Amino acid sequence: MRIIGVILLIGGILLGYFGYQKLDKNKAEVKIGDLELSAKDEGNTTSAYIMMGAGVIAVIGGAVMLARKSS
Repeated sequence: MRIIGVILLIGGILLGYFGYQKLDKNKAEVKIGDLELSAKDEGNTTSAYIMMGAGVIAVIGGAVMLARKSS
């Protein structure tokens, strides 16, 4: 069970990281003088938030499994 907790912890961190990277790359901005235009893809934004949320849940689950096993 301890190995599953470690896998969940590492997997959660990776999911959160890749979700953040996906969210960060989702925007485009153009500045021309005083005019500023920006756009973003809502579909990719939603999937990035889902990835980050799954990462948080996996990190919490892994931490609980590691803490419960240690006691």
